[in-house]
Parts: sequence; C-alpha cells; structure tokens
Amino acid sequence: MPAPIDYGVKFQDPLQSFLGAYQAGSAIQQADLAQQQRQRELEQQKLITEGFNKLRQPGATAADYANLAMLLPETQAKSVREAFAMKSSEQQQNTLSQAGQVFAAFKSGKPEIAIDLMDRQIEAKRNSGDEQGAKFLETWRDVAKTNPKAAEDYFGFTMSQVPGGDKVIEGALKLTEERRAAEKAPFELTKAESEAVIKSAEAKFAPDKFGAELGLTKAQIDQAKASAAASRASAAASGAEAKRKTAEAQQMASGVIPLDKRPEAEGKMRKEYSDQTKGYQEVKSAYGRVLSAEDTAVGDLSLIFGYMKMLDPGSVVREGEFATAQNAAGVPERIQNIYNRAVRGERLTPGQRKSFKGQAEKLYQSSKQHESTVRSGISRIAKGYGLSTENIFYEPSETAPAAPTPTSAPSGGVQVTAPNGQTLTFPSQQAADAFKQAAGIR
Repeated sequence: MPAPIDYGVKFQDPLQSFLGAYQAGSAIQQADLAQQQRQRELEQQKLITEGFNKLRQPGATAADYANLAMLLPETQAKSVREAFAMKSSEQQQNTLSQAGQVFAAFKSGKPEIAIDLMDRQIEAKRNSGDEQGAKFLETWRDVAKTNPKAAEDYFGFTMSQVPGGDKVIEGALKLTEERRAAEKAPFELTKAESEAVIKSAEAKFAPDKFGAELGLTKAQIDQAKASAAASRASAAASGAEAKRKTAEAQQMASGVIPLDKRPEAEGKMRKEYSDQTKGYQEVKSAYGRVLSAEDTAVGDLSLIFGYMKMLDPGSVVREGEFATAQNAAGVPERIQNIYNRAVRGERLTPGQRKSFKGQAEKLYQSSKQHESTVRSGISRIAKGYGLSTENIFYEPSETAPAAPTPTSAPSGGVQVTAPNGQTLTFPSQQAADAFKQAAGIR
C-alpha cells in the first residue's frame, strides 16, 4: 500500500536556488578572473625580466630603458618627472650630468668609481644644505656597494623619465662601447701581430736560407727541412702521438746543425726574440713601476706615468713634465689631463688608483700574450734545428712583476732637500727616491 503523501515537505525557494547558482557561477568567474590576472602578472614579470636582461647586453639603448619604464609602476616615473620639473634649468643640467657620470661608471664595469662619484655628490648636497637629497643618494650608494646592477638600473631608469635624459644615456652607452672596444683592441692587435711575427720568423729561419747563412751542406739542409716538418707535426699533435712525434723530431734534429755553428744560430734567434719582444719588455718595466707606486702624491705621479708608458712605450714625455699632444701622442687626452693634474699636486682618489692598476694589469697581460706567442714560435723553430732554447731566452718563462715590499724608513722618516732649499720628510726610502727622481735630484 503506497505511503501517504506528506504535504509538509518544504520545497527550496526558487530565489535561493537562483542565488546559489549565481554565487557558484560568480565564484567560477572570479577564479577565472584571478587566474587571468595571475597570468597577466606572470607575463608582465616575464617582460620586465626580459627588459632588464636586455639592459645587460652591449647593444642596450636609451629606448630600452624607456620601454622598461613603461612596464614599471607609473607612480615611480611620475614622482621622478615631478621632482625634476621643480628644478631650475641649471639644476636640471647638473642633475643629468652627475647622474650620467655615475651611470657611465656603472656601465663600464667600474662600480668603485661610481660609488666614489656618489660620495662626492653626497658631500656637495650636504654642504649646500640639501640633507634630504644627500640621504636619498646615500641609500643608493649603499645599494651600489652590495648590488651595483640595481643601482645602475635605477640611474638609467631615472634619466629615461626626464627631458634630455635619453641623450645622456646614449652618450654614456657610446662611451662604454668605445672603452670596451679600446680594451679589446690590444688583444686583437696582439693576436694579429703575433701571427705575423711567427710567419716572419719562419721565413727568416727557413732551412734553405738559414742553412746557407750558416754554411750547412745540402744534406744538412735537407735534414733540417725534415726536422722542421717533424717539429711542426709534433706541435700539432696531442697526447701519446705528440710524445712520439716529439721524440722523432728530437732524434732528427740532433745532427742538423754542427756543434761549432750552434752558438751563431742561437745568437740569431736570441736577437730575433729580443727585437720582437722589445715592446713587451718596456711594458713589463712600466707595469712594475705602477705596482710599486706608493699612496702618496709622488706615488700617484709615478703610477700615472708608468701607465702612460704602458699605453705608449715610445712616448718622449719625462716624469714630472707636462704631457702634450707632441710628447705623448699615443696617450688619450683624458689620461694626459689626469697626469697633468698630478704634476700640479692633485691626488688620485682610491677608486681612480684602483682603476689605473686594474687597467695596467690588462695591458700587461695583453703584452705578455704577445711575448708568449713569440717565445712559443721561436722555441718550436729552434727545436727543429736541435738548438737549446736556454741559450735563446733570458728566462725559462716570463713572470709578472710583483709589488715590492715597502722598505722601512729610519726613525723620523727620510729627509730630502728640495731644489728650493726646503727640507721634506718622507715615510720611506722608496718614497724619497721617487721624489728625487721626479725632481731631478741626485
């Protein structure tokens, strides 16, 4: 028998059903919107990351900084533009100039110089009563000490938002590219020069020509050709094959040049090595001077002079004499100006001193690479003739100069009488000797 109908059963209110369905649909829509928002944020973050990465490339432009700024919060750019607009025309130019100098230093990979510039600007702001500006710049200086790239990006972003900033950025980027090319040029030139040197040496010491100069017989010249070919083969081989070919070349070379003619042959090659590495020896000497320069006014003068000699070993400028386009033609005008200021007694900053020594090391390594190639080529040719390389090269291998250990001065320092009759006291004998040399005192 069917159960009786329960008329007390409550049916769901249609309005509640609609509301529940709407809320469920809204929740799904909100989830979709949130997901779309997260996707947009991820895409935005990807674009920002790509923008920052582009700034790290050598071909970055002012437009790249401006494009990146469009992806960042508008409030940042707006505050920069408003603050800049409140300045006078002269203040705007000074701000751009100072920011451009710091930005260029960062872009050149010299954060220590950028920090030094910021320290000077902080001091200038504080002296002029702009305490707020000094503290703000101090914040970015501290950031630069731990994260120089972040500080570099800030200065580039800031300049991209103000009138004329794009030109300052382009100028800084162009200067950076020129410096990068100038640093790379010695290495490219060294490689080309080294290859030319080896070809010249091979032509000069070709078995037919060299053998005739030494008065070798035809049989000895033929043996020299075979030995030279074996020596080239051993140089091109590797591993066990190289050892076998080297042993073969040495065996063949043992009777190439008679004992009585070997000193003459080794002397010719020694002269060839000396001629081809003359520039390197001058650079090495100048580099030693840079490393030995003390942290004094005289030491700064000696450091910059040594650096100029590394740039242009053939320059005729004498230490203590003003550098000009005539006596230091191969030295950039910027370096000449720094040197001339040192002659007048202006000291280098710690950042400049560190930068000079860093660049000097690169110049030395470039020149040493040339010497190594020359040595390797002449050594291979010499071994092909069965000659001893110990009688050709001055040292078994080249070593970089090292900064000398400071010599202790007598109690009270070392006294020197200057040309004007004044008695000067120096902290060490080395500093006193450097002053004597600069002043022409014997």
